[in-house]
Amino acid sequence: MPPTYPKTQYNPPDTLVRTSHSLTIVVNGKSIGLINGWNPNQTRTITPIYELNAETSGLVLENIPGNMGGLTVSVSRYDIWPTRMEEVFGTVDLTMLSNQQTPFSVQERWNSPTGGLEVWQYEGCWFSSIGRSFRSDDTRIVNVNATLSYVFRSKIQGL
Repeated sequence: MPPTYPKTQYNPPDTLVRTSHSLTIVVNGKSIGLINGWNPNQTRTITPIYELNAETSGLVLENIPGNMGGLTVSVSRYDIWPTRMEEVFGTVDLTMLSNQQTPFSVQERWNSPTGGLEVWQYEGCWFSSIGRSFRSDDTRIVNVNATLSYVFRSKIQGL
């Protein structure tokens, strides 16, 4: 039986449209705050098969799905003094990406206005890129941009 999670005390807006108000990102049981961008991505190769016959058009006859790849999540977060982004994801020293020694898991939790909860887990996460954006001609907020590469995404609780 999959684990159940308590409903958060925050109720998202009562709308049919999924909004970011409903989303919480969790690592090691703790919410990762100040995320201003969360963009999961998957890709897959599709190979077209053509009909080779002098009496036909030579158009694509069918598409054959191939291996999956590009299992990534690009994430942006405001950098704050008490805990940098890599620390809240459980990796203390990322002066160099090679300092990450173990993978981690991330949960994506969606709270429905009707009280339901949908939880997705990204397993085997590694930072494949991380950097900070600095500007002096806007809000002057330091933003951390990273890409997580993961092995598997699974639904562990559904609406």
